[in-house]
Amino acid sequence: MTTELSRAQQELADNRAEIAELQGLIDGLEEKVLNGEAAEEAQRLGEQYGLKRLAELRQEAAERKLAKAEAAEEARRRGEAEEAARVDLEAASDEVIADKFMAALAALDDLAEVCVQRETAVRDHLHAFVELDMPNVIANENPQFIIRVGGTKFEVGERKAQELVSRAINRVYAVRGLSGAPRIGIGASPVERLVAARVGVGEQQAREQADTSAFAELLVSAARQGEKEAGR
Repeated sequence: MTTELSRAQQELADNRAEIAELQGLIDGLEEKVLNGEAAEEAQRLGEQYGLKRLAELRQEAAERKLAKAEAAEEARRRGEAEEAARVDLEAASDEVIADKFMAALAALDDLAEVCVQRETAVRDHLHAFVELDMPNVIANENPQFIIRVGGTKFEVGERKAQELVSRAINRVYAVRGLSGAPRIGIGASPVERLVAARVGVGEQQAREQADTSAFAELLVSAARQGEKEAGR
């Protein structure tokens, strides 16, 4: 509320109080006149009528002033509401959304690309190890094709691009409370457990919480933090 509006309201309240007081005096004087008391009372009554009329005029002026102040206050609040909406909507404009969308596309495409690279590498090196009859080959028939390199196992099909892209989208859906998330397998993937470990969540805890929205929030938060650190 502006000072001008507050003053107008107070002025009108004072005028109304003054009129109420004058009306009380007039009522008392009228009663005396009706009871046949001295003409002096009648003269005073006339004076009070005049004062009341002046007070009524001042009240009318105060009401007009208040109406103008209220209109100005409403216009100010409407202007503020529109400005607040403009600021918020500009922060989420189509241009901003388009930039974020392009960044998301690029990030998901990068994820898909490295997954495809890994799948291709596992298959290519599996063939090479098989031809050389190397002990690195753990399994070389359906349903598993597994090799060991540097003490780590690598399996064909364990880092599918479509699965990890779907998991990334699913986790964002869960955090945002959106419907229609892509279906993913039960439990956390090895990659998700690795991300969780980076923020201090153990593998067992990650397995137990994998299907909760809290775990999705943890993953998204870790991803955002990593993005900030990469941008420094």
